Amino acid sequence: MNATQTTSPHPISAHPAFRIAGVLILAAMLLAPVWIAAFPPLLDYPNHLARAFVLSHLHDSHFTFQQFYRADWGAYPYLGMDASLAVLARLFAIETAGRVYLGLCVLALPAAAWFFLRQAQPGEEATSLWALLVAYNVFFLEGFLNFDLSLAVGFVALGLWLRWMAKPSGGRWVAALAAFIALYFTHLLGFGIAGLIVVAYLALSRLPIRDWLWSAALAVPGVGFYLHSSRVGLSVTTIIFRGWNEKLDSLGMILHGYWPALDWISLAALAAWFLAAWWRNPEFRWNRTWMAIAAFLFALFWAIPWMWGEGSDLDIRVLPFLFVAILATTRVGRRAKILAAIPLLLFAARTVSVAQHFREAQPALAGLARSFDLVPRGSLVLPIVEGDEDPIERPFTHFWAYGTIRRGWFSPYLMDAPGETPMRIVHESYTPEGFWNLVYDEAPDWQQVRSDYEYVWAYDVPRFSAPLADIGERIYTSGGLEVYRIRKSP
Repeated sequence: MNATQTTSPHPISAHPAFRIAGVLILAAMLLAPVWIAAFPPLLDYPNHLARAFVLSHLHDSHFTFQQFYRADWGAYPYLGMDASLAVLARLFAIETAGRVYLGLCVLALPAAAWFFLRQAQPGEEATSLWALLVAYNVFFLEGFLNFDLSLAVGFVALGLWLRWMAKPSGGRWVAALAAFIALYFTHLLGFGIAGLIVVAYLALSRLPIRDWLWSAALAVPGVGFYLHSSRVGLSVTTIIFRGWNEKLDSLGMILHGYWPALDWISLAALAAWFLAAWWRNPEFRWNRTWMAIAAFLFALFWAIPWMWGEGSDLDIRVLPFLFVAILATTRVGRRAKILAAIPLLLFAARTVSVAQHFREAQPALAGLARSFDLVPRGSLVLPIVEGDEDPIERPFTHFWAYGTIRRGWFSPYLMDAPGETPMRIVHESYTPEGFWNLVYDEAPDWQQVRSDYEYVWAYDVPRFSAPLADIGERIYTSGGLEVYRIRKSP
């Protein structure tokens, strides 16, 4: 028997099988934190979830939502989560639908970054493993889930645009157009930053006017929808810039997680990865175009204000785009496969950190959740919440919104932003200043509270315990939470 006869008849099948197995393992690791926790401890997430629940049950006779809210769908640029949950809520219970959406977010960003880098630097897919580290980025952990999804949609849109640029065809341009329209409906800032990247690439590559015109046409539907239905941010009087020191500190948000030491280790490891990729590597090449784009995004971070109107944290939203653009600056060659161990090890450590934090938050959140059973269905509940922690450490801020989902509560703080969200609050009630800033500089008007609400869900405001006891009786405590049943005036 010769060597030819002893060789396996399918010698190349093992490589795709190993690749598929590797992708499945990475996907399972990405999804694990979302599914092991009863309450994903993400700042704004419960509020968005409750709004989706209200919209899906607005005319349900089991709830009284129609007295307090109305739907207001339009061509707004922040509908990614609402539209997704409108579909998912028909297939799953709302809390399960929310987890499915969270899973989509954590899977989509690394996959989209891989697709984008495959177009920007063909043959350098191993470099995209670094994108696993930003799946649980600061925007995901803060529950800014429309923007988080826009990162993935943005990289898909840019990747499809690069494919069309490399080999123009009608089908490829239409695919890029559909992606940019989807990006507009996901988040306005994601749409804007992706558009600036397109402009920078066209300018740096000195491409003909024909490419400029066809590329500009991709933005026309989104701009038209914005001017017709939204116009958010066009008439603002509040613009706040961070100081230089604050800007410098916020650069760390590019890999901000629950374990600060790991964040800094990851940034140092990224620098070491570039050094190892370059050192005596004849295949190493810099991509000057993407180096210039990365420099442009870095300058953009310094130029953008922290707040514009009601929108905040605007400058740091450039950082995920900057991170992936940095990955597009090099062609490493075969050495990239060896160096892939570095991002994979860091990703494993980051996954453990996130999963551990999610688990550790569950006992406190379960204690808060037990308060829901003590408040009757359909009650009018005023949340009063303070807390000066890092935003990713504040899952309690909007946790009361689960009461809207589980008990049909009315609260005046479900996110109602004309031109942005598809739900309006139609019930007029007293809303004390301080909730959105988590600081009450002035005490609420307790007689107004007594008049307009049946319960108060008070977290981390012990200085209000005495006046609340004057107008109600405390029926539940857990950690920093106190729940009061309001005594109505005769």
